[in-house]
Amino acid sequence: MLGALLGSMVLMNMALEERGKEKKAYLSEKEDELLKRSRKSESGTQEKAEADAAAEQDGENSADSGESRTEKEDLAVDEEKAEEKMIRVLLMTTGYGSYFHPSVSVVSGGIESSYKPEDLEAGAEPVIIPETEGGIQVASIQRQGGSPVYEGSLEIRRREEGLLLINELPLETYLEAVVPSEMPSGYEKEALKAQAICARTYAWKHMRDKGLEDYGADVDDSVSYQVYQNIPPQESTSKAVKETEGKILCQNGEPVEAYYFSTSAGVTSTNEIWGAEEPASYLKSVPCAFDSEEPWSWWQVELPWAGLEQRAAGYLGAEGALLSVSVTKKEESGAVTGLEVVTEAGSFLLDEEYAIRQFLSPEGCVITEKDGSTTEGGALLPSSYFQEEAVPGTSLLLTGGGYGHGVGMSQNGANEMAARGYTCEEILNYFFKDVEIQEISGA
Repeated sequence: MLGALLGSMVLMNMALEERGKEKKAYLSEKEDELLKRSRKSESGTQEKAEADAAAEQDGENSADSGESRTEKEDLAVDEEKAEEKMIRVLLMTTGYGSYFHPSVSVVSGGIESSYKPEDLEAGAEPVIIPETEGGIQVASIQRQGGSPVYEGSLEIRRREEGLLLINELPLETYLEAVVPSEMPSGYEKEALKAQAICARTYAWKHMRDKGLEDYGADVDDSVSYQVYQNIPPQESTSKAVKETEGKILCQNGEPVEAYYFSTSAGVTSTNEIWGAEEPASYLKSVPCAFDSEEPWSWWQVELPWAGLEQRAAGYLGAEGALLSVSVTKKEESGAVTGLEVVTEAGSFLLDEEYAIRQFLSPEGCVITEKDGSTTEGGALLPSSYFQEEAVPGTSLLLTGGGYGHGVGMSQNGANEMAARGYTCEEILNYFFKDVEIQEISGA
């Protein structure tokens, strides 16, 4: 607690010193401006009088109410920030395992501070680490690029389960760290712009819907929302964000759920794969041959029967020999939305895309892709577009295509479209139905 307090005091002193420097710089700049004005005067009389009057007024302000000037400037900055679209991002632990941190270590202005739940009183106001030049590094979490550095401010809140860590920053700055984390920065310019619009739309909609209000945030930084600051901002992706600033995808003036995914299996899906009775009005299933040469457009993996049997026992809460795993339903797009698992202890039906991909996890198995390359499987099956071939007691062979849920825009499809000359508007209109690009202010 003492360390945190000392850290806060040092930061406060630094902030006061910085304010003093800014004030001196401002007055110096004003004096230079007045000097230039007086030198430019041909007669020297009227402009000199104006300059003297202005300088006298500046002197009075700085002598009699120096802090008043700074307070007014701060108020103007606060009003300007209020007009900015600020997003609150809940930062997860390393590996995106939890919202609750056992401890938090941050480096701000070259000073490291550490916090534990016992350092914060229950129900107390959150600790605020203000925005600083160069960003704030969170040393207690790891991402692909190492310990991430965040623009904006950080807020630490105590909960029973641990500490919540929230990053508040302007939406456009947030997007500069989202786009390269979601799409390779080397992709075509128009594809990156389409990605930026999708990401902005997705974020803006969740900001309005207050999806994580119970945690004091709008979104988290994982694949459950959008991956954020997994790798630092890149020049090409930041340019795409700036060139599309404020633009979102709307239908009838309302932002849509601008879903996107990596690679299709030859056709895209709608939200019917998640149990919707009918597709959202802005989603459509379209053929997509643009990404047909991508390695993930076809894949194959063999799952051990014993592993599936163990998972089935976990679902049922009872052990029994696994008898069969079979597809019972497919959507028009080919996505599997019904999987029946039968054991001697009982049976169950999985009827949601994510649950199916989770049960058929290829973790510990080798996946072969279209180009012959292999990769180790993860917690989810690459997609729900597959056919099964069972050898009971031995293995379940899955042959499928695509990577991701398959709803909305294929990122690899968009990149190939851009390479063929399609604009970001044309790309978005191909993957979404009856939509238009609008400014946030008009939506």
